[in-house]
Amino acid sequence: MSLLQRERKNYSTWQEEYKSKMTSAEEIARQVRNDDVVMLAGGINIPHEFSVELSKRAEELRNVTICLGLALKLYDYMQPQFKEHFRIETPFVGPVERMCLDWKTAEYIPVHLNQLEPWMEYRKPRIVGFSVTPPDENGYMNRSCFGGLVPRPSIAAAELVFVEVNNNLPWLNGDALKIHVSEIDLMYESDEKPTEIPEIPITDVETKIANFIADLIPDGATIQLGLGGLANAIGYFLKDKKDLGVHSEVIQNSFIELVQSGIVNNSKKSLHPGQLVATFCVGDQKLWDFCNRNEDFLFTEVAYNNDPYVIGKNENLISVNNALTMDLTGQAGSESIRHRQYSGTGGQVNFVTGANFSRGGKSIMSLNSTYKDKEGKLKSTIVPFIPPGTIVTTSRNDVEYIITEHGVVNLKYQGVSQRVKKMISISHPQFRDELTFQAKKIGWI
Repeated sequence: MSLLQRERKNYSTWQEEYKSKMTSAEEIARQVRNDDVVMLAGGINIPHEFSVELSKRAEELRNVTICLGLALKLYDYMQPQFKEHFRIETPFVGPVERMCLDWKTAEYIPVHLNQLEPWMEYRKPRIVGFSVTPPDENGYMNRSCFGGLVPRPSIAAAELVFVEVNNNLPWLNGDALKIHVSEIDLMYESDEKPTEIPEIPITDVETKIANFIADLIPDGATIQLGLGGLANAIGYFLKDKKDLGVHSEVIQNSFIELVQSGIVNNSKKSLHPGQLVATFCVGDQKLWDFCNRNEDFLFTEVAYNNDPYVIGKNENLISVNNALTMDLTGQAGSESIRHRQYSGTGGQVNFVTGANFSRGGKSIMSLNSTYKDKEGKLKSTIVPFIPPGTIVTTSRNDVEYIITEHGVVNLKYQGVSQRVKKMISISHPQFRDELTFQAKKIGWI
């Protein structure tokens, strides 16, 4: 039972209730106890001032678990000297989480992104906190860019729910992201500027891959793109397309021009026609301004957005994901570099599966054909066997189109020998003879 349910009061207006629940980040941080589990959203929705105040208590607290994802700031409680005091659990790893993993102050939780709700049901956070916009005329606040990653049932079940009210956050269209003042226990106001994530430059390899991908996207298709330079490059090659729709996990800057130019108008979508559907928003002020109260968008919670059966209701759904390495039979390692967690499973398998459910859908896995090791030597990302310790994100049973800068192959319903030959054909030319030799030695061809 939440603090709100235990201390129910009658208010004549939501404004009175808002004022009554107003406190300080310091006071809320004082509510954290030893052995607590605290959920703090992700990205720019991690409450900044609370995190600063919580860090001031790092010495006195013990065994506090913080559940978050894609932290954009390194707070003091995350530092290695406090690893007996705080433990971070995360389903997605960015630069901050990588440092914390190395320090042993964080642990990666393998989970599909649409399964955050059952994960939180298991963890049972006593406190849930996130940043929101100021309330509208009816007392509703908006959970903004990463709010769709905080499950509603977790909010309802928490003993204490608090928010950081920040006027700098965009209001994202969608009833799922609204939350009323009456649903919150405590709150404080902040004018902290959200951390912008700059656009990642497009490489020559990504440009070549994007050109191949664009050829597989017909007019009227509904697309899902991931984060990074490749998504931006794909956007450039879609300029000759018509009537595209979007059902994607994440929105980033590359979508702005596609929507403004009318290339993406969502008019042919079989699910939520006329609206671009997503869960969270990663970018800079330009993107936030574009998304703010934009009714061309529909933001939903990730449990719905990333449900493969929901994704599959979109006809001609084209899913585009990235891998770091693949073996010759089609297994895709997309989240680790050998044993070291680099990112996360995210929604890759959700959308690969959803594309397989979609009438006319296609699942595309892209990867650079090479990388350079620590000595600067060129190495192939396509290998006979997945390197020891590497996490297989997407099974070979589920992959379909594979694209590198050297071409496109379709592995769906292909036997192992055909798969091996096709994967070798899109590897870097420098490594094809060795891969062929290894494949023959193994007995695949």
